[in-house]
Amino acid sequence: MIEPADPVLIFDQDGRLFVLHEPAVADELIDSVDEFVEGYDGRGRPVRAYGEPGQVRLAVVAMETQSEELRARVDRYYSIFAARHPTRTPPRQADLAAFIRAVADNWIEE
Repeated sequence: MIEPADPVLIFDQDGRLFVLHEPAVADELIDSVDEFVEGYDGRGRPVRAYGEPGQVRLAVVAMETQSEELRARVDRYYSIFAARHPTRTPPRQADLAAFIRAVADNWIEE
């Protein structure tokens, strides 16, 4: 299994965003694989959760980046959740890795 590059952007079923700067501690954020909906690593590759409850890990599931899907998810997050914070707008970096880092650095904890 391929370890995800950090940071990992994780989206729940409602579209909320969570940032995991250290993928090795995924079990601190995700209790079981059933809780994991969607995630992307620092290179924009999709990740999945695996493992037993309390021992959840993340792995890259495809080597191709998912730029459009990831950017759409981030835009949705900002339009619904971050919109309550008037100074927050989605990053606009063209480079996908820079975009992901900017999202992680500007993440708004709900």
